Amino acid sequence: MGKEEVLKEVRAAEGRVREMLEEAERERDKKQAQARRDSDMMVEEGLARVDKLVDEEYQKSAEDTQRLVKKRVSEGKEVVDKDKQTAKTQLPQAIDRLVEELEKSVTQG
Repeated sequence: MGKEEVLKEVRAAEGRVREMLEEAERERDKKQAQARRDSDMMVEEGLARVDKLVDEEYQKSAEDTQRLVKKRVSEGKEVVDKDKQTAKTQLPQAIDRLVEELEKSVTQG
């Protein structure tokens, strides 16, 4: 085998190595791009789950607050109704007492 023949084989081997390196780089780039896409998708899915959980928790809190407000309003109405009823039953006595006080003040001077 002559010098030229050896150089040809060396150059051919270098070409094959270069092609293998280029293919390896393309494969690496392809895998990195896929990994980025997968990572982005996982982040988006995670954020979507967090948004859903936050929304569910907000809805639950809003419903709990509404129930509490309704309960407090109902309890307040009951107290007001009870106080009204008490006032109605005591009204004749209060009027009588006022009339008595008025009569006293008129008679006393």
